[in-house]
Amino acid sequence: MISDMMMLTAFNKLLTGQSSDTIVWTADMTYWMSGQYCNGTADPAWNTEEGYLAFHHKMGVMPYYYYQKFWTGAAEYSFDINIQTTKIDRETRTKIITPHGEIEEVSVYLPESCSDGIVKHFVENKKDLDIMRYIIGNRKLKPIHLDDHNERRKLWEQYDGYPCLGLPRSPLASFFYEWAGLENGIYLLADYEDEMQEIFTMMEEQEKHVIDAICNLCPPLVHFPDNLSSENITGLYDKWMMPTHQRRLERLHNAGIVAAVHLDGTIRGLLPKLSAAGFDAIEALTPMPVGDVSVEDMRIIAGSEDVILWGGIPGAMFAPPFTWKDMEKHIEQLLSAWQGTRFIIGVADQVPPDGDITFCKKIADMLFNRPA
Repeated sequence: MISDMMMLTAFNKLLTGQSSDTIVWTADMTYWMSGQYCNGTADPAWNTEEGYLAFHHKMGVMPYYYYQKFWTGAAEYSFDINIQTTKIDRETRTKIITPHGEIEEVSVYLPESCSDGIVKHFVENKKDLDIMRYIIGNRKLKPIHLDDHNERRKLWEQYDGYPCLGLPRSPLASFFYEWAGLENGIYLLADYEDEMQEIFTMMEEQEKHVIDAICNLCPPLVHFPDNLSSENITGLYDKWMMPTHQRRLERLHNAGIVAAVHLDGTIRGLLPKLSAAGFDAIEALTPMPVGDVSVEDMRIIAGSEDVILWGGIPGAMFAPPFTWKDMEKHIEQLLSAWQGTRFIIGVADQVPPDGDITFCKKIADMLFNRPA
């Protein structure tokens, strides 16, 4: 046994509404790792799940984020829908070809940030939207990454961790993130409300098989990976997202499953709405000096003593111009503000490729034996 499961035990207590004296410390280091792969300094051991876990243990972090087996739903399309992907240099073009026409997404790899940026979305106008409606109407979602989840949990327990599971994105988040982008999506939502409602209804109906499989598995926690920000979703949430969230949450809660939602942008508008919707945890909370809310105000804005605040450490603080002295001061402020409440300390949202990864171990050392 590599770990005595102190953080995992505390994590499970929080999920079941209990208190714990141990502080849980999570960090999504996958983006930082991708930067090391880009510059040729990655450890080959990270390519295996156990090597990935061992690195987290070395850094003093509770393993949680792991995207190779994160998604719980995969799309299957009818025989007359063809997806073609071509890559030339840094550009990737993906076409979805249907009997009613085709739509295309174009992304460009940006070596400066070790990431891809979409320069053309699939859906930009009404014609594209009609094609998307055909695609969704001839699509099924099948459950994936669930059959071996309990077996993987035993492996992760050895490293004081829990392997996350992500639901399919909620319809509105999926439309913005996977199909239309924010600008196109906002205009289409305003101009073609009936069509959008029809598409979202189909998308939610297709999720039911995935939700059924998750409820049968009954993991302790699932994640809503909607990548939310108050800047662009607050005014749309009550009508276009909350009802879906609440229907999902009702089913999950009835099965005894705790749910967290990913809010990694500005906080003020959505934090109280997500809390009121019934989420058990709100994850990737990014405070000042990067976000729009101080750590002291987050609990007040959430409007609940029960919801778990998860995050609190801006990922930007791992990189210049911030120093360890800045980080240390921030951690002390965070602990002072959240002590005695339900919280998980976490990076919000990820440690960047140019971040100082040694901060993770230093944070772990700060938190060890500190009262929660």
